[in-house]
Amino acid sequence: MGKYHPSHHVNEGIRYVLYGFNFILWIVSVFLLLVGIFGIAIREDNLNINSHIEFLTDPAAILIAIAAVVFVVTFFGCVGALNENCLFLRIYFILLIIIFVIEIICGILTFAFSSQLQEKVDEVIQAGIKDYRTNADLTNFIDFAQRELECCGGLDGYKDWNGNRYFNCTDDNKSVERCAVPYSCCLNSDEEVINTMCGFQVQRELPVEASERIYITGCIDKFVQEARNRSLLLGIAVFGIAAFQLFGIFLAFELCRELEEERRNYHKHSATPS
Repeated sequence: MGKYHPSHHVNEGIRYVLYGFNFILWIVSVFLLLVGIFGIAIREDNLNINSHIEFLTDPAAILIAIAAVVFVVTFFGCVGALNENCLFLRIYFILLIIIFVIEIICGILTFAFSSQLQEKVDEVIQAGIKDYRTNADLTNFIDFAQRELECCGGLDGYKDWNGNRYFNCTDDNKSVERCAVPYSCCLNSDEEVINTMCGFQVQRELPVEASERIYITGCIDKFVQEARNRSLLLGIAVFGIAAFQLFGIFLAFELCRELEEERRNYHKHSATPS
């Protein structure tokens, strides 16, 4: 039997490109995992998630979950490309296909059930408002979102802050912030010297009066408005993510096909008498 000489059906360019961008994403996922774990550690709290609402109102939990998914998927991509392992490559592109299909389904459901989705998102926001100040990560995220979107509260706007123990207007609330809203709702919340009292007693005011001091539009309505205003950029971003995933699927499929072809040629040559 003659010695087999490889016919170089495997494209090394595909292999190294697939390995390269998966390795980068894998490193990023490790970093994000560490950030999420560190975020829980420094707030001296345990990751205790008992419902989807609690999960969606815990930024550290969301970060850990997303990073874990990216870590697992890119691990199979890295190892599969580096070791020319078809099994790992198949797992990799199957996972990518599953994620891609889930994204499409979520997109369809978002358009088909937009009103119901807004109600569900409002549930998450109300739960977040309730836990404001008790979870440092959540507090920072809400303040960031309200400043960036220039909004306040959920579907009912600034009145939603009546659901927080520090800001509610009930007679038994002894907090100095009674009937107030967080400073991030204020019109000038990005100033170098922050007036943390700018939203005091604002829940007692009518929207026309409150609008002189705070953002009165709810964050859900403002997000929808911003998404419509930036629909082109949003579409480009969605297309870019989809193209990136399809590119990964194609590379993994093509590399696996070439490896299988190389393996068939090897066995064919080995079975041929010299």
